[in-house]
Amino acid sequence: MMTGMRLLGLIALLAACGGDAPPMRTKTFGGDRPVDLQTPATLTEGKQYPLLVVLHGFGANGFVQSAYFHTSDLVTQDMAFVVAPDGTPNSAGRLFWNADPYCCDFENINPDDVGYIGGLIDDISAEWPVDKDAVFVLGHSNGGYMAYRMACDRADVIAAIGSLAGDAASTTCTPTQHVAVAHLHGTADTTVPYAGAGPSVMKWAGYNGCGTERTVTNTIDLDDAISGAETQQEVTMGCPADGDVELWTMNGSTHIPSLNAGFAVTMMNWFLAHKR
Repeated sequence: MMTGMRLLGLIALLAACGGDAPPMRTKTFGGDRPVDLQTPATLTEGKQYPLLVVLHGFGANGFVQSAYFHTSDLVTQDMAFVVAPDGTPNSAGRLFWNADPYCCDFENINPDDVGYIGGLIDDISAEWPVDKDAVFVLGHSNGGYMAYRMACDRADVIAAIGSLAGDAASTTCTPTQHVAVAHLHGTADTTVPYAGAGPSVMKWAGYNGCGTERTVTNTIDLDDAISGAETQQEVTMGCPADGDVELWTMNGSTHIPSLNAGFAVTMMNWFLAHKR
């Protein structure tokens, strides 16, 4: 799960090449674990905005993960509000989410991350013009595991999740509502092997009342390190309208793909097609 150091290097390179900060404003939430909600500098009158919660990998942080996903584009293009909180530091100072027995509270610190993230969603939705049918979670690695945990425990508010290189693993639950799922996974991932992708998708297909067969519907270019449209999009057959479950196989991609600049917009367009 050690994704943080490589991600930090990637973001340092991005920062060195970047220009001025994009026009946006922030409001702090989160109590003793404060985090800024990122919103457009000027809100569109009468608009209800999607809310995207970004969850970092083990050892990374919210700022790094948000930059890696290119989510500032969603804010500056007036597409969404974005919040990218930090997990809890372990004894080595590495941030983690208490998502699943498999990942990544290795020291049994046992923070209530469901309560923390769910509280952020509730507080932001109460104070800002959030579209209650368009609350989404996007996580990488440990954050992907946590996205699945949030789908389990806060299906009342989360319409859809995206998990990149993070499995459902031993997470079991009885969601109160259907939650749409996009599971993204590189076939060359040696940290969280691709072998866990299929079982994760099948587990959530079962929760949502889908069938057991998947069909390829599209190919997408997400990874700049791979030539062409490397990602194969498979849709599970027989899902209810509000419970689509998809496997996005990133052929040749590693645990930390070189996500292209359009990644955030691609994901947000998928999320918006899966509002509750």
